[in-house]
Amino acid sequence: MTNPDMVVSMQKCAAIVTDEGGITAHAAIVSREMGIPAVVGTRLATTKLKEGEVITVDGSTGQIYKGKVAETQKKEILPVSAKTKTKIKVIVDLPSFAERASRTGIKQIGLTRIEGIIAESGKHPNYFLEKGNIDDYEEIIFKGINGIAKFFDEMWIRTSDIRSDEFKNLEGAPKKVEVNPMLGLHGIRYGLKNPKILKAELKALKRVVEKSGKKIGVMMPQIISVSELQKVKEFLKEINFSEVKTGIMVETPAAVQLIKDFCNEGMDFISFGTNDLTQYILAVDRGNEKVQDLYNEMHPAVLHQLEFVIRVCKRNNVETSICGQAGSRKEMARFLVERGIDSISVNADVAKEISDYVAEVEKEIGEAVREYQPKEEKDTEDFVKPQNAIPEEETPKINGSEENGEDKESSEDKSLDIF
Repeated sequence: MTNPDMVVSMQKCAAIVTDEGGITAHAAIVSREMGIPAVVGTRLATTKLKEGEVITVDGSTGQIYKGKVAETQKKEILPVSAKTKTKIKVIVDLPSFAERASRTGIKQIGLTRIEGIIAESGKHPNYFLEKGNIDDYEEIIFKGINGIAKFFDEMWIRTSDIRSDEFKNLEGAPKKVEVNPMLGLHGIRYGLKNPKILKAELKALKRVVEKSGKKIGVMMPQIISVSELQKVKEFLKEINFSEVKTGIMVETPAAVQLIKDFCNEGMDFISFGTNDLTQYILAVDRGNEKVQDLYNEMHPAVLHQLEFVIRVCKRNNVETSICGQAGSRKEMARFLVERGIDSISVNADVAKEISDYVAEVEKEIGEAVREYQPKEEKDTEDFVKPQNAIPEEETPKINGSEENGEDKESSEDKSLDIF
């Protein structure tokens, strides 16, 4: 399985084949951005394939052939032409591939993970702390984000989310890998425990705005409490960075349950990180190929959470989006458009396909697309009702279909009854 600290080597590859991982594994995510064919979770590839052996990798079908049976081909980036009420944004992590993503004609980025920039530097943030060169870290982030900003008008940047297992090979990385890195010291909790690192990232983003005049939103990963959002807002005020939108990644069950509190605290947007949200809700490791048959973003338990958050955010005038890989799937796009999500972030190679599909869905359902609208009355819906408390006949709508003959008027009340 590849890790983010392998990004530089991956850029030199014609194709990628791994033993481990699933559709949201690092190799799958990065290869899409690079336009490199990839097949992940083969289990036996590294034992069956020999050093120097020539193979052909079909990333579309997952097939691997002996010898050269086709010419090397990367998926073409097509310009987006459809006009949609739901904004379509792109996901861009690497400055060297920003131009490729810009060929879509889309001017908004819904997610930039700065870990890609960190990986390209070859040095872990801890390296700069230990050396007392935190300004060098800020400069690396600034140059990377500024390089991406040249091609876009607006960007939503996620602060660093560095797991101990994924970045262990970077210079200065902690020697000890946590027993359970997915639930360990990463995301916003790492930044708040290492404020010099987090402030350097925020200062770098401020410099990008000052230099380029581009619009930037900053969002916090793995957030679980309102106090974390409050602390980041304090940091932004401390560095006098007011020309920025603030948001959170909704990728933990805690963020879902506390969404009303986050809205009350004050923020501009949320973005669903369905890669992690799905694995936390379903207790399925998204990087384990043995349980990939259980990993499903369209699981009713996941859809309940998405619908609930959109509903609360709409009523509190907080913009909603998705930046997980699920947004690049048609069935998820339909579900979200019908619930009135404001934007969908996708991989550049499927931007035209998804935008055309969203246009079709919006045409089908007309103005009724926006189920949940901002309301002036007090919203008292603070928690998602437990799944086992929802009667069997009150199944939520999935993939745009209304099960058991429910109509739209009743679905809002039935599919998400609140305490």
